[in-house]
Amino acid sequence: MGDQSIGGIDNAPTSANTPAHPNSARFRDPAHVLMGEVHMSNRDNYWLRRLESGRLSRRRFVGSAAVAGVGAAGLGLVGCGDDDDGGTSPTTGTGTTTGAASPTAVAETPKKGGQYTVAFTGPFAGADPHNSVYGGAGIVPVVYNYLFRNYAAFVPDRGTIYDLAASHELQADKVTIVFKLRNDVKIAPNAQSIPERVLDSSDVLASWQRIADPKAGANGFAFPNNWIDRMDAPDATTFRMILKTPYAWADGNVGNNLFGAIVPKEMLASADLKTKPVGAGPFRNTEIKEGAQATMERNPNYYKAGKPYLDKYVIRAFADQATWLTAFSSGQTDYYLATNPDEAKQLQSANKNLVYKHENAVGFNSFWMNTKKPEWADERVRKAVNLATNRDEYIQIIGRGAGEPIGPITYAFPKYALTKDELKAAQPFNVADAKKAFEAAGVKEFSFSHPTSSNMADYVNIFVRQMSAAGVTAKPQPLDAGTWVAGYFTSQLSASLSLNQAYQTPDHAVQWWATGGITGNNKYDTGWTDPAVDALIKKAAGTLDEPGRITAYKDLQKLILSKGTGFFNIYGTYTELLHAPEIKGLQYGTGALGTAFLADAWTTKG
Repeated sequence: MGDQSIGGIDNAPTSANTPAHPNSARFRDPAHVLMGEVHMSNRDNYWLRRLESGRLSRRRFVGSAAVAGVGAAGLGLVGCGDDDDGGTSPTTGTGTTTGAASPTAVAETPKKGGQYTVAFTGPFAGADPHNSVYGGAGIVPVVYNYLFRNYAAFVPDRGTIYDLAASHELQADKVTIVFKLRNDVKIAPNAQSIPERVLDSSDVLASWQRIADPKAGANGFAFPNNWIDRMDAPDATTFRMILKTPYAWADGNVGNNLFGAIVPKEMLASADLKTKPVGAGPFRNTEIKEGAQATMERNPNYYKAGKPYLDKYVIRAFADQATWLTAFSSGQTDYYLATNPDEAKQLQSANKNLVYKHENAVGFNSFWMNTKKPEWADERVRKAVNLATNRDEYIQIIGRGAGEPIGPITYAFPKYALTKDELKAAQPFNVADAKKAFEAAGVKEFSFSHPTSSNMADYVNIFVRQMSAAGVTAKPQPLDAGTWVAGYFTSQLSASLSLNQAYQTPDHAVQWWATGGITGNNKYDTGWTDPAVDALIKKAAGTLDEPGRITAYKDLQKLILSKGTGFFNIYGTYTELLHAPEIKGLQYGTGALGTAFLADAWTTKG
């Protein structure tokens, strides 16, 4: 999200090849706040240094790569079916999955040992526990612990998966949440001189204070900033959050893999924080090599006896989808996300032993406009771009028919998403009206950025063609992935295509239209603000009665779509997941919650 002009960015993640820094980052995701952390100089800042990999290649056929961009991109690539909804047990040669997930199709005895290798396209960009995106976001949830994991809006049947917390309870006042902690969660062996001690409430408090610090730029900053009044740790096994007012999505924030990592307090003060993560999760990180791979090994101190089963968990980074596909086809990786159902079926036809799942996903694709830039100051122009967007064309060409038009909230949250009829009324496709709006605003051309990774060129071609039909020339400005994400993070871009957004609750998704932007701290911020929208966002999230909350979110989406905002979604994607048949125990239909079950995965290889 940054280019040559960016300066003065605090607490951005660092490259794995950069010398260690007290604030070095792990993998980037929507949450990277850290309390009282040392600020980096421009020289040490990841977003300022950017990646030196140069322009990334892409697949040349339409619908080539499905994963690029920020949000939960990295997580979706490395989790066990991250972004998936509704799943059954893994079965060889399986297509669409429905229903609740289960560990295995046939009861098998887990085998210890072996390695599971997954992959993604793009950089790791460090591994900060609270602000990682891209590949680093796949490291954080398996190295660190969380109070618990929760994905209630997407997979409600899974409930709460406790980790460091043994229990939690919302008190009668509806604002005080009391977490009781385990006393056996021990930090992994490490070379960073972090004591191999049991985590306690002081670590929880320090981690959440970091998330709440605006200087840290955490992905999860909006939650403590908007909703938490105070936090404390009355004793070693008790942590309390006291909210300002009742909030429907507190569990979803605490249990978000991008937001709520609990980090040893010594690690928070370490120069190795962003490059050599140390936690008490199922795996310990032994290597992060930018442009190559991250390696995690079994944590011998892990509190769940006998787990994890795997000796190693490896995340490989590829420059483009074609390279990833080649690696998967030759057995160098165990996991692949196909770009569309046609590609997935072709791969399975060539190797009928592959496990294939076609499932709902929370991922979606968007267009971002910086309303602080003169070229996007006129609301008529912003409305015109949305009016000129034919979502069905993207779905048919890129998704090969797999995808859904969406408004502010994705189809994967069916209770809260607008229906197709509501969408047609609130978000029409009308080239004639778009052309009139561009003409009235005196706009004949504009520029927009995009990363060169993945299949972005396919989106670019469609976008340029659709804008041309509305009478304007849209000029693409390709940027290497590191430069693009740096400019996006710091809101330095003018406009951009932004793929693979992924948010775990309706409240997370609508933060794009809240003052302060998606993270609440002006990162990735369009600069657009509207008091009525802010008020309805807060009302919807603070409504504990579900029917009332659903109504509030529908009203909110219609209000947003009536405005000339700085952000709109194109379409919601599906997941086309394939993996080697030797990999067992993966959980399907769990979305980002999948990494919470990685300790249960095992392999029959070797």
